Amino acid sequence: MKGCKPAEYKLRVNDRRYLREIVRDGCQLQRVARRAHILLALDRRERIVEIMRWLGVSRMGVWHVWQRYQHRGVAAIFDEERSGRPLVFSPARARAN
Repeated sequence: MKGCKPAEYKLRVNDRRYLREIVRDGCQLQRVARRAHILLALDRRERIVEIMRWLGVSRMGVWHVWQRYQHRGVAAIFDEERSGRPLVFSPARARAN
């Protein structure tokens, strides 16, 4: 076959187990479960085009999840802390500060 060889996407054994548990749990946020599905599909050597169709993400979305996994490990499926206003604002906590 002509062209470049596809990249090798391999998860660590413990990460693979953890991601499968996250997917089976069913109580995670949808975006967390989608990221776990992307990583598991890449590990199974599914085609990126099929992953895009199945999960409704772009090619860059798949690439970003893989890059996050390479830098952060399995924590890549969760959002990082962000600066700015907290997600939940409590007036009682604000008065205490």
